Amino acid sequence: MDLDEKLKKNERLENKRSYYISEYIIRVLIIQKFILLPLAKKTNIKPNQVTITAGIFAFLSLIALYHHYAILAGILYFVYHFLDNIDGMLARYKNLSSKLGHLLDNTVDILSFNGAFIVVYLAYQISIFPILFVIFAMNLHAIICSRIIVKKLRTLKTIKRYGIKKFFLDRGFILGIDATLLCTLIILSFMSECFSFFFYLIGLIYLFDLFYRSVELYRNLKENNV
Repeated sequence: MDLDEKLKKNERLENKRSYYISEYIIRVLIIQKFILLPLAKKTNIKPNQVTITAGIFAFLSLIALYHHYAILAGILYFVYHFLDNIDGMLARYKNLSSKLGHLLDNTVDILSFNGAFIVVYLAYQISIFPILFVIFAMNLHAIICSRIIVKKLRTLKTIKRYGIKKFFLDRGFILGIDATLLCTLIILSFMSECFSFFFYLIGLIYLFDLFYRSVELYRNLKENNV
């Protein structure tokens, strides 16, 4: 088994290697090539230790944001996300994946993502509407995609992609919003302090992706006579 296959995320529906574009830049071009192998071979660092460290950086980022150190908050948040990518890759590489690690990673992510929007509201006193919109869209997308769309697609014998998503998938890329794109937009919102613009943008991307994936599910169910 080659390295790319070993590091492939199990929740992906496609059998072939595929990445979100933003994910490919961080995970494949940077972490996989320059960080993962030295970290795995020359240290005894465990994935859960990386996850906890990532959570600490996320917490420090939100503290900095609350005190209006916007640039510092963005830098710390980037470190959090960088480490958040490493822990899962390290777990798969060392065969140390566990339910506890998965739960810990999900908990840190949920608190870090939702916490970012809540802290912005508390610290900068912007309108509540972009905050509620982005939190609603992000969590609605997570619930419906993971608990309904992906589960139903897994029951089908064949899965077809359509339109622009098929165009990108044929070239090895998944078109949509992933954690890397989400973190990038959050960091840009921190550093620019254009919170409402970026929060509405994130929410709209989530809703569009949810709509596209729902239509895709419907067409696949129809193709499979379900």
